[in-house]
Amino acid sequence: MNSSRIKILAAIFLICGSVYSQPVTLRQAINIALDRSDKVKQYTERVEQKKSAYKESKGNFLPNINLTGGFNHMDDNLMIDLDPIRQAMIKIQAGNQVEFANVYNLLQSGVPLTAQQRAALYGTYSSSLSKMIPLFQDQLKKQDYWTTTITGMQPLFMGGKLLSAKNIAEQDKELAESELAKTKNEVTSDVISNYLNVVLIQNVVKVREDILNGMIKHRNDAKRIFEEGVIAKNQYLRSEVAVADAERNLSDEQNRLSLAIIAFRNALGYKNNEPVEVDDTLVFKSISDSLKSFKESAYLNQPVFKMIDIKKEQISDKYKIDRSEFLPKFYLFGKYELIDKYLSALEPKWVIGVQGSINLFNGFKDYQKLEQTKHTSKEIDYIEADTRSKIDLLIEKNYRDMQNSVVRYNKLEASINLADENFRLTSGRFQTGLSTTLDVIDAQLVLEKNSIERKITLYDYYKSINELYLTSGTPMNFLKIWYKESN
Repeated sequence: MNSSRIKILAAIFLICGSVYSQPVTLRQAINIALDRSDKVKQYTERVEQKKSAYKESKGNFLPNINLTGGFNHMDDNLMIDLDPIRQAMIKIQAGNQVEFANVYNLLQSGVPLTAQQRAALYGTYSSSLSKMIPLFQDQLKKQDYWTTTITGMQPLFMGGKLLSAKNIAEQDKELAESELAKTKNEVTSDVISNYLNVVLIQNVVKVREDILNGMIKHRNDAKRIFEEGVIAKNQYLRSEVAVADAERNLSDEQNRLSLAIIAFRNALGYKNNEPVEVDDTLVFKSISDSLKSFKESAYLNQPVFKMIDIKKEQISDKYKIDRSEFLPKFYLFGKYELIDKYLSALEPKWVIGVQGSINLFNGFKDYQKLEQTKHTSKEIDYIEADTRSKIDLLIEKNYRDMQNSVVRYNKLEASINLADENFRLTSGRFQTGLSTTLDVIDAQLVLEKNSIERKITLYDYYKSINELYLTSGTPMNFLKIWYKESN
């Protein structure tokens, strides 16, 4: 067999495999939806984002080291000029020398120096000192210079805000994980709901098909008996109308089934060209969980309560951050110049030290922040109480709906048995002319109504269970009920 034939057979195999796909089970459907859901992927990325933010918050405890460099140009060279001090020194020293000469002359000759002599000596001494004492002028920094500096800062005490900020970042990560869990629960419950809807309508379609087949059989019997002259024509025509009604009802249910499959495909994240099949049926399976166990599970597993607890922790740490503004802050700093040839005589090559600061007054803004945080904390307490009340009410409602469905389901069994027996007897009597077409049709419609109602009741039963497990935070527990042995 050459390679081209192998490729053709492989293509045919793939096409056939896609057309004749295996029915998907409820467990498989949930796994597919969780794997394909864009919303689950969105919150998964958010978790990764918060993990990185948490690692970032740890960096606040480490020193901050920066390397900076640049070129600078000033309007002129930076100079220092102390000539006034030099001139004052020369003046004082020259004056002292003149006075020493005057005293010496007075001691030798007994005559002081004249004003002309004193002026001449002062000029001579001033000229000599001016030559001996250097100019008090120096260039501190050139007009153009480069800077390359390493600076570092290490927080020592920031009032506790760094630790609280790290805690908030960690809580943000936990909050994102709770949101992801909540999203997965919602996706799981949505898949279960759509799966149940498809199974229900498939079961209803099966009932409609059985009724249609029964109506067709009755119409054929009515036609034969009419041709034999046993019944009137209107009874035969009534059987034709019943067949038409049954065909219309079946068509409506088939259209509903198509829409339900589309919704189920969307819940799985399938594309429009991806086939999906469901081959399942609604069978009653009891549940042993009590109302109390559902409430306890909700308090323990419901992501909403976890998110509220995390928010309360965040508010507590937010209060500590706000309070830290009233405390002093200390940090260690250092600076080192890599290129020291451009430094002036007044600039150090390196410096290290400790600095501290505290705010004395900023318009009471820090105090108002504390007040806001206190009110937010109380608000979350009220949100928690309201949420707990609503969760309790929702569990109560769904649990009672589930119990009502069980009672109604059990009651309908007797009605179906009666309707089935009535239809059997009526059909037999019709063959002997003791009952009319209308009697047979009515018996079939009653049987159809009770059968469909029982399927819908069973659907409502499982729908309530699905809602109960979603509300209690454990939607995957639905699979334990769905796959256990029927009672």
